Order: sequence, then structure tokens, then C-alpha cells
Amino acid sequence: MSEEMECMCQQCGISIYIPADLISLEDPANTEVKLLSSIHVCENCGGQLALVGKAGDEPHYRLE
Repeated sequence: MSEEMECMCQQCGISIYIPADLISLEDPANTEVKLLSSIHVCENCGGQLALVGKAGDEPHYRLE
């Protein structure tokens, strides 16, 4: 069973949970914002998704 990752839409802000093995990053070298490749978009508005962290964990942006 695959671990789920929380991703947040950069336009509308909703969270979407995606299995970790299906995630591919647009620019893996960018450590500030981990944007998902364009194959994954927000189900609500079509916006770009950013990786937040493991589902259920405290998001990294709340720890800074």
C-alpha cells in the first residue's frame, strides 16, 4: 500500500492527497517550493499543485 502525500493547489488552496509513487516533481532541485509536474492539477480549479508533505504530518510551512 502506497503512502499518501498532501499537495496544495497554488490557486485555490485546497489540499489533495496523492499516492507517493504517482508523484513527479517539475524541478526536483528546487528546495523552496516543490511543484508537481503538469500531469497532476487541482480537481477543483485546474491550478498547479505543490507538495506539502506526508498526509497527516505537520506541514513544513507551519514549522518555519
